[in-house]
Amino acid sequence: MIILQSINDTQYQVVLDTHELTYEEHAKLIRQRDLFPGQFVNTLIDLLPEDKTFDTYDHYNMVLNVK
Repeated sequence: MIILQSINDTQYQVVLDTHELTYEEHAKLIRQRDLFPGQFVNTLIDLLPEDKTFDTYDHYNMVLNVK
């Protein structure tokens, strides 16, 4: 499960909550994040509130910047 935690008005910390996932689901999510960052970012964009639009994504810090 992916959760966006608000840092401020223009940034969200991406949190991977893996407590409810099986080992296989967790591994698949990590692989998607690391091997297919474009698909992963599209997943994050779908989680944004309607009043926010995607700006950039810092993959290493897992911070989503919005406008």
